Amino acid sequence: MISSSRPADPKTAPTTTGSPAGSTALDLTTVQLPAEVRTGRCQCGDITYAVAGIPDDPHLCSCAHETRISGGPAVLWVGFRRDTLSWTGPGGEPTWYATWPTLHRGFCPHCGTHLISVADDSDMVMVTGFSLDDRTGTDPVGHSYRDEAALWMTIALGPIPPADSGPGTSADNA
Repeated sequence: MISSSRPADPKTAPTTTGSPAGSTALDLTTVQLPAEVRTGRCQCGDITYAVAGIPDDPHLCSCAHETRISGGPAVLWVGFRRDTLSWTGPGGEPTWYATWPTLHRGFCPHCGTHLISVADDSDMVMVTGFSLDDRTGTDPVGHSYRDEAALWMTIALGPIPPADSGPGTSADNA
């Protein structure tokens, strides 16, 4: 029998179904499992991080800030809830640089790897997609400032996930 110290929410409460020999089995389609944790790091490994949850709004950005900072035609950004971010490496937090009054970028002071973008008023953080160790589910579904991208750049975007799969759009935080 399943017991809980708080009332069950009928939308997410586990249910039992009949099984052979009269026992009951937990219906795992309604159990809320812990969020998936992903890790990432800079090139030299001094700055490492962990984030949890489903990747939100993976997208490319070709704005003047991104192309100048990265030295490339676009940066892949992937959003995660800010409250799931933890800095786990020996270097602690990255060095921060404000590219806008309310937007800060974190990079490794040793190797220069650009890792993260945080808007002051957002509950999301955007990590650079290729700093993640596992990029499953991070195919870009959008391209910010596409009209500023290099003319020779051709992009094939991934399919847009269902509307209810993430906490919201966070493209404006990159």
